[in-house]
Amino acid sequence: MPKVLILKNDRVGDYFTAVKSINLILNKHKDKRVEIFLSNINYKFNFIFKDLKIKIFNYDLNIVEKLKIFLYILFNDISDIYILTPKNFYYYLPLLFKKTKFHAICIESNKRRPSKFLKKYLFRYETLYRNNKSKVLSVYQVLENLINYKNEVKNYISLNFDKFSFLELPKNITFFHYKHNLFHDKLSWSNSEIKKFIHFLSSKRNFIVFSSELENIEKNNFFFENFNSFDFTTKKHNYINKNNILYLKNIEGKNLVNAIYLSNDVIAPESGITHIASYLKKNTLALMNFNFSNKSDIFQQIIDCKEWAPLSNFKFTIIKKDYFKTINKLSKLL
Repeated sequence: MPKVLILKNDRVGDYFTAVKSINLILNKHKDKRVEIFLSNINYKFNFIFKDLKIKIFNYDLNIVEKLKIFLYILFNDISDIYILTPKNFYYYLPLLFKKTKFHAICIESNKRRPSKFLKKYLFRYETLYRNNKSKVLSVYQVLENLINYKNEVKNYISLNFDKFSFLELPKNITFFHYKHNLFHDKLSWSNSEIKKFIHFLSSKRNFIVFSSELENIEKNNFFFENFNSFDFTTKKHNYINKNNILYLKNIEGKNLVNAIYLSNDVIAPESGITHIASYLKKNTLALMNFNFSNKSDIFQQIIDCKEWAPLSNFKFTIIKKDYFKTINKLSKLL
């Protein structure tokens, strides 16, 4: 049986923007075996398609991995390949495998991917325009146009969520996510300000549950020491007060998606979290901060917002380095 290969080794937000399109590929090629290459970042969300065979590669492919991909295509009967992650290496493959149909997302910007020469070898492509505001479409629409499947759609997506068997969450919870790049790098907020900010959110909602980036040991220890928490690795609670805040330590993959699914709404920096929330149709307030140095930066941000705008139930606000100005602004929104 011929195979169909999906190349999607990218980040979490990118993966969730493509879930519906991957489902369309499964419908379009239901008579073939579909496989997907995921990254070491997004593979923890492979539960969404339980019957989809996966292989895991780095986000940035090394020489050995490129060779493995080349050999995999060489020694397998692959009829179609979908380049849903626009990495330069992938655009050279159609030159070498001319009997395989390559369907690709292309990038039109100051750094075009692929070149006009390589683009000629693609069977089908759609373009993300990052240098022309009038041509910008959302990534969702570009992916749908690329798949070009108009028949009846069967749902191959497996999202079977329910209450956690090992954790009792209260009703009416709001999910918050700490993103280091925003709060530390861009806003330069101290630990004290971050702590006060989470308490501020808890004053505006019935109950706050929140997560942090797994690799940030310093912040994770800070949250563990200052908030009630539940560790998803040990399955143990740590209670230090009676506040309406719970830190979800070491939460990832299906547990992370489930926690967002069980939430009423989401307040988080624009990230993979907001794209998960949008996919789950949760009311979402995305927190953003811009530091424009010239008109080109403003132009590029407009492009990015149009390209990556989530599907629905999505609002955003711009927060500032001045903590008190941010609190005053959010007080009117929450």
